[in-house]
Formats: sequence, structure tokens, C-alpha cells
Amino acid sequence: MSNFPIVATVLSMILGLSVTRLLLGALTVFRIRREAAPDWVALVWALMLFTTQMDFWWAVNALPAIKQEFSFLEFLLLVLLALSLFVSAALLLPSRSEDEKNGLRVYFEQDGRFALLSLSTYLVLGLIVNIVLFQASPIALWGLLNIIVIVLPICAFKVKSRRAYSIITLAYVPLNAIYLAVSLTYSAR
Repeated sequence: MSNFPIVATVLSMILGLSVTRLLLGALTVFRIRREAAPDWVALVWALMLFTTQMDFWWAVNALPAIKQEFSFLEFLLLVLLALSLFVSAALLLPSRSEDEKNGLRVYFEQDGRFALLSLSTYLVLGLIVNIVLFQASPIALWGLLNIIVIVLPICAFKVKSRRAYSIITLAYVPLNAIYLAVSLTYSAR
């Protein structure tokens, strides 16, 4: 008997909370836009995180075609993936207007940028899951793209210059689109 329904239920609960948290953050930014200026960098990362959340949810839906039974350790690894997306969503955008009193740019530079480390953690765990659980070759195109999309958020986190992390953010958008296209193609098989 397949234990996939249990795996899918738990992952969907965590992903649902993750998406909810990100959307509530976006609504907070909208609600207080007159008192605290929005910032395009944080909003672009929020959009990239949302597309990543949707990609993972889609991949979870495709899991039964690849694997029917999951050990408890495999289950925990998948839960860690979902939790890293939740942590990213919880950190990226403010949840209360008080958190953003100085504007979204200041919030992102002080606290929100830590979400990028959690996003890279998700991508590292995803690389491990794809290699270990699904025997995907790390030498394939997705492996190279995965390394690039892992490194860019870390670079954006580490640099202090607004110009530098803005350029990294802009570079991440098309690379993430390609990465998601490859990922969706791979999960459709």
C-alpha cells in the first residue's frame, strides 16, 4: 500500500501555510504603501519564491508516478524542503505594518534578506532529493542550473551594496524561469 497520501497531505499543509504567509506579507506591503514605500527587490524575490512554491507543489503532485513508497527519512527530507520554503516566506516580507515602518527596502536589508538563505537551503535540499531519491544525474542541465540558482540568493544575501544585490536579483529572474521550465519538464515525465 502506498503511503503517498500521508506524504502529500503533510507537504500540502506546510506549503499551504507557506503560500498563505507570503500572500499575507504581500497584502501587508500593499496596505501600508502610503506610509512605507514598497521596494521592487523584495517584491521580485517574493514573486520568485511564489513560483518556486508552486513548482514544488506541482512536483509533489507528480511524485506518485516516480515513487509510491517513502521511508520515514525520505518523508522527513521532503518535509524539510517544504519547511525551508515556509521559513523563506515568513522572513521575506513583513507580517505587521510595524515591521515595515521604515519602508520595505530597510526591512529587506535588515531582516528579509535572510529569506534568501532559506531559499538556497531549499534548493540544496532539492538537489540532494533529486540525486538520492530519484537518481537524477547532477551532470544534467538541471544540475548546473540548480548550482547557479543556489549561489545567486547567497550572493544577494552577502553583498551589502544596493546596486550589487539589485543586479543579482535581476539576473536571478530569467535563470529561475529557465530552471522552473526544466523542473516542470522533468516532473512531467
